[in-house]
Amino acid sequence: MKTKRQCGFSLLELMVSLAILSIVMGVIVEGINTTQARNAVETNKLDLTQETREFMDQIVNDIDQAGFPGLNMFDPATLNPAAGGNPICTQNNNLSCGLISVSATAIQFEGDVDGTGVSEVYIQLNQPPGGCPCTIQRGTIAKPNTTPPYPVPLFYTQVDHVMNTTIFTAYASDGSQVTLPANQASGNLKNITAIGITLYVKSTQADPKTGQYPTVTMVSTAKINNIQSM
Repeated sequence: MKTKRQCGFSLLELMVSLAILSIVMGVIVEGINTTQARNAVETNKLDLTQETREFMDQIVNDIDQAGFPGLNMFDPATLNPAAGGNPICTQNNNLSCGLISVSATAIQFEGDVDGTGVSEVYIQLNQPPGGCPCTIQRGTIAKPNTTPPYPVPLFYTQVDHVMNTTIFTAYASDGSQVTLPANQASGNLKNITAIGITLYVKSTQADPKTGQYPTVTMVSTAKINNIQSM
């Protein structure tokens, strides 16, 4: 009587198959995890780029309004006179004094930045004791009817993880760089016709493949209506 031969896997073949399947599944899972991590890094970099660009655009738009509205937009008879009959901007809430001070890490000026009247605008870099990463902040207050120093505003717009400490540079009309800091005491504010802004921002998430932290660098220049009538 003939017997039918049974076919199947031996224990050794089954173990080899399971080992191969485990390796393949491990590669697939690692690939998925790496892809997800890289997607998270790219998303973070995209958000960082957008946040930095929006803040940069806001700074440029603000500085463009420094000195607006100026003395040439008013009838002098409607403004408070100073000695000799010349209006002083600090005595007129509707008149912008333009730039007040500029340093490598901060700028302070007056201007109608949002169409609601003259505001005092503060943009400054906050540096922790150990150095950067730093935070750059922007704040405004309505122009008070007093002489400087003005009240310190609340800062409500900011970008974190800024790595550079030279944010602002100043330029004269001939393109030469104006020495900073510049303020009322130094007497060189009237020479400034443009402000350069540089932001170098570092991501908080490292690339899982390279181990490097993605960075965003943005450079822009704002021309200003630098009227000084203080």
